[in-house]
Amino acid sequence: KINLLLNRASEVADIDSHIPYTGQVDVKVKQAVELSIRIPEWVKPEDASATVDGKSRDISFSGRYAQLGDVNAGQTATLSFPISERDEKTTIMGKEYSLRIKGNTVIGISPQGQHCPIYQRAHYRENSTRWHKVNRFLIDRDKFKMKESHALCW
Repeated sequence: KINLLLNRASEVADIDSHIPYTGQVDVKVKQAVELSIRIPEWVKPEDASATVDGKSRDISFSGRYAQLGDVNAGQTATLSFPISERDEKTTIMGKEYSLRIKGNTVIGISPQGQHCPIYQRAHYRENSTRWHKVNRFLIDRDKFKMKESHALCW
């Protein structure tokens, strides 16, 4: 069961999230699982779709969880859904701000601030994920040593 759509390495699966660039999460399965993935609150279940190794997979829902069924070691499951931008107004410490939000990520704020402008994230408006290579580490639970896992994340 995947609750948070964040980049992560584990002994069971590696998660590569494309959010907030696009509404896509790739799960690279290392051990056979019955896979369920929580969808974000802005996604209507009927708008979500899934593939396993590029082949369409029927999904059912249990609450906010997309049930993809059995996925074998070595397979990649992909959950896709729309992600859009919206504008919200909020008041912080008596000052009104206009926020530009994509998914759950603030990508712009007005006013930005005089001395240290914040939330200058126009690159998140691109609909192509920016990846860079990093090393992810797993803890060997038996020996408490680190195991290295190579993956891409943003």
